[in-house]
Amino acid sequence: MDEQVELLRAIWNELKALNGRVDTTNAALHDEISGLRSAVRDEMGSLRTEAREEFLLLRTELKGEGRRNAERDARLGTALAELSLDVRELTGVVHAWRDEHRTDREDLRERVARLERRVGLEPR
Repeated sequence: MDEQVELLRAIWNELKALNGRVDTTNAALHDEISGLRSAVRDEMGSLRTEAREEFLLLRTELKGEGRRNAERDARLGTALAELSLDVRELTGVVHAWRDEHRTDREDLRERVARLERRVGLEPR
């Protein structure tokens, strides 16, 4: 029986030693995991900050681009309106010139016809 008690004590001592090593391993893992968790938190915070800064920069650039586009569109609209007025004015000038020359040609036809009649040539 003493032998069994000694054997059980030896097993008990081994279990206590093993328990101590497991506790040490668990503590080391806990510290490492805590360190990793802290590092991940810090990295996530810096990534959030960087992403926020990039987003604000892009937003600012986008607003500037929108403003430049609006200004360009306004300039193009003004130029198009001026061009439209110029085309309208030139169309009026061309129509007036055409009407004036049409009248002049009609006058010349009448004069040629009178001259042909006077010299004895009948117009065809």
